[in-house]
Amino acid sequence: MNKKQIIGLIISIAVLMAAFFLPIPMGLTDKGLITIGLLLFFLSMLITEALPVGVICFLCLALLPMLGVTKNLTAGLSGFTNTILFFVLASFGLAEAVASTPIVQRILHALLKKFGKDVKTCVLAIMVAGAIVSSIVTDVPSVVVFMGIGASFLKLFVNKADRQQTAKSLMIGIPIAVMLGGLMTPAGSGINILTIGLLQNLAGIQITFIQWMVCSIPIVMVMVLLAWFVLTKIFPPAEIEQTEIQAYMTTIEVKEKVSSRELKVIFIGLGMITFWLLSSFFPAIEVTVVALFGCVCFFLPGIKILTWERYMKAVSWTSFILIGTVLCIANTIVANGVSDWFVTYILPSSLSFSIMEGVFFVAVLSFVIMLIVPVAPALIGVLTPVIISLAATTGINPALLIITLGLCAGNCYLFPIDTIPLITYTAGHYKMTDMPKATVWLQLAFIGLATLWLPIVGNLIGLV
Repeated sequence: MNKKQIIGLIISIAVLMAAFFLPIPMGLTDKGLITIGLLLFFLSMLITEALPVGVICFLCLALLPMLGVTKNLTAGLSGFTNTILFFVLASFGLAEAVASTPIVQRILHALLKKFGKDVKTCVLAIMVAGAIVSSIVTDVPSVVVFMGIGASFLKLFVNKADRQQTAKSLMIGIPIAVMLGGLMTPAGSGINILTIGLLQNLAGIQITFIQWMVCSIPIVMVMVLLAWFVLTKIFPPAEIEQTEIQAYMTTIEVKEKVSSRELKVIFIGLGMITFWLLSSFFPAIEVTVVALFGCVCFFLPGIKILTWERYMKAVSWTSFILIGTVLCIANTIVANGVSDWFVTYILPSSLSFSIMEGVFFVAVLSFVIMLIVPVAPALIGVLTPVIISLAATTGINPALLIITLGLCAGNCYLFPIDTIPLITYTAGHYKMTDMPKATVWLQLAFIGLATLWLPIVGNLIGLV
């Protein structure tokens, strides 16, 4: 273990032990205080990476009944019965199916052909392509694919200084675009699914596909363009000859016609999206059922886009376990009265919000807490029960505030600490301090856009 891990382990244990010796605050039970201690233990372990993520999750799940926070392990594992987890598993199948065909290259080539007039617009085309693909393919495989595309584009720069200069805007822009694109549909990110699942599980309110997309897509479209503008202003890329850009476009062009394999993936993918959209109008259509059927189709004889072995390698079991653990802890927070206690005793008793003020408060709260808890699933697990209780006291529809939380949590890129920006950061193209020079302005802009847009659209789609 390195020094950071050792310190993290010591702090985590100290926080958990403190829960047994501190006086119980007014309005909270001893079980509630221990729940808070376990929650802080979980967050400290994740932030300091004291142990592997999966091990941290197993440890916290075992501690739930051991510390008396839940009646037994069966009650503690309640989060793993949530259908959202199976949606996440099915989404990995769709992601791998798309990645197994040249669909991404076709989209990128078409955008570069249309917009790739110079290096700046090439960066824009790559970011837009990343956002589009990420709207239906989960963030991790999307950012890996586009990091490879970005690396091949940077090879055009013979001069090392020019290559490093361009790499900053491109390699910071790729994870930002992918994370923004992942917000466009519920299927785009496990964070979206976790947010929707927690709201349904804790408040019995269902956010439909169309409601989510109408809320998110206009914000994402503006933010991708703004991110490109800000990045290329702060980190202006070096320019090269148009002929060199044309030569690069030739290398990524898919010259053969659309194959039957691609057509199968497109047909199944469009079928899944169609039924997901229809679920907004026909509640009998369950989005997870559609996802599971769609995933199965990729394995069927005569289609055989995926094999079971390939699918198992594509699944991020760490993400599955982390999301399930967050759901379990969130259920415990509610069951032991921690969220109600926080709203009643911690927030001001005279707290009163208009809808716009409520959205602004949640957006600012999310970004501030992300500075302390830069792990989006954990952030959602911590804040969802509190925000649902807050909505009840202010009379605001919790769905609108939870959508705000989900969208803001999906923008965890102030520093390259979250998994998605960390992938390009570890390639060594930019420093830890480079990212916030641009992203601090983007996160402030996101707060402003959410505050202005979400109350308006919420009124149009019945969330106000």
